[in-house]
Amino acid sequence: MAETEEAQGVDRLTLLTDDILLSILGRVDHAVAARTSVLSKRWRNLPWLLPELSLHVRDFLPAPSPDLIEAQHMSRAMASLTKSTSSLLGNRRSDRTITRLSLQLYMTGNRSRDIGLLVSDAINREMVKELHLAIVDEKGLNDCENEDMLRRALRVDGFFGAYPSVLRCLTRLHLVNARFAKPDLHHSLFDCGRQLQHLSIENCDTGDCSVWQIDAPDSKLRIPEIYFPCWQRVEVFCLPKLERLSWEGWWYFHAPLLFGSVPALKELYLLNPATPNQRGFSLAEVLHGTTNVNTLALNFQGEKVK
Repeated sequence: MAETEEAQGVDRLTLLTDDILLSILGRVDHAVAARTSVLSKRWRNLPWLLPELSLHVRDFLPAPSPDLIEAQHMSRAMASLTKSTSSLLGNRRSDRTITRLSLQLYMTGNRSRDIGLLVSDAINREMVKELHLAIVDEKGLNDCENEDMLRRALRVDGFFGAYPSVLRCLTRLHLVNARFAKPDLHHSLFDCGRQLQHLSIENCDTGDCSVWQIDAPDSKLRIPEIYFPCWQRVEVFCLPKLERLSWEGWWYFHAPLLFGSVPALKELYLLNPATPNQRGFSLAEVLHGTTNVNTLALNFQGEKVK
């Protein structure tokens, strides 16, 4: 009787093809995937062949993660993220395209500049087809000072200005705790970010009581998600690809949204933990200008809707 493969000392993982192993590695975070490179000569190069890469700064925070993330934790995590980004992008063969790069980082110190250079170079060498970018922060909503939010917005603008190729393949963007100048926000998201399809902004705005006007006939934005801004209102004059909009939390009395040309809008989600002194507004005012909405989710938690 022929010896079994186990009897010959061949484990089942060794018998799997590279495609199957890469599929397995693609389901774990980068830190775990990178550690597999020490298993054997065959595994050494597998993390560098993944078609989709996720490089998230929070994966490099201390484990278990402390309740309060301090500046030193963020700095160390960014140093580790920069090292991993350099390793994965610098050692990658030019013929191995990254179909999607998911990158999460803090906008602190010089590390974001180093990562910007690495990613920009990879995009310019046509190694990255699609970029998902999250610029995050660990401060809570009530802990953010106006000056901190303004500085963070300037750093974000500076990042996009220094590495314009990043916007060339940016399809998904998540921003946290930043207060922008109106022209800068519109310029980055719509004038330059022509490929942007999914936008998530958390505690980001253009100033207390301000109105954000969006007129972007060439934009591909399909899904904006808005969480607790200080906008008085968002006026969407033209977003032809807009399909779904979510807004959670606003502070003012009147309708938070006004629509112009949004022919593709089908889903609208509005959630607001109202305070007792807030007045109601007309839902018809919000829906005016829409013609194809078929999903409307409302949770006003006590607020009056006319």
